[in-house]
Amino acid sequence: MSINSLTNDELRRERVSKSATAAASPVEVAADAAPPRAAKEDNKVTSALEMLTKYIPTESITLYVAAVSAAPAIASITSGIVTGVILYWGFAVLTPLLLLLVLMSKRASDGQPPVPKRWPWWKLVAATIAFLVWALAVPNNPYVQGDAAAVVAGFGAILISSILSLLEPIFDRPATS
Repeated sequence: MSINSLTNDELRRERVSKSATAAASPVEVAADAAPPRAAKEDNKVTSALEMLTKYIPTESITLYVAAVSAAPAIASITSGIVTGVILYWGFAVLTPLLLLLVLMSKRASDGQPPVPKRWPWWKLVAATIAFLVWALAVPNNPYVQGDAAAVVAGFGAILISSILSLLEPIFDRPATS
């Protein structure tokens, strides 16, 4: 779960908690009577953060970071067959498959069939592109060597996330039945 989601959940929890319990002191009553100054869930900060993080396939990146950390052990166990390059491209293939698996699982639990016509093709492509770029920002990846290249990869990941969010209205059309 992202930090943005955690903060939104906390704000929702605070609202529910505050409305469910009566104010215990005159200070709290006065504070409740005052116009609300609390942070809102949907504001400019939230929008900017969502634009940067929307297409980051967190689950794939998290698994990839763990695999890269274990790469020397994996390479020794597999006699060098599984390399950093294999891990990178393996997780690139895993990303859209994982998205489809989660989508089909959710649809199945709602009693809906997995109709390929209704698959989120844009999100599949965008999440894969985002993984390919964000994985280059992970230390010890097989393609980026050196500090300058790592800085470029990090800024590239942020740039690509923003571009994917801007392209969404063009390519992610509303679902049709």
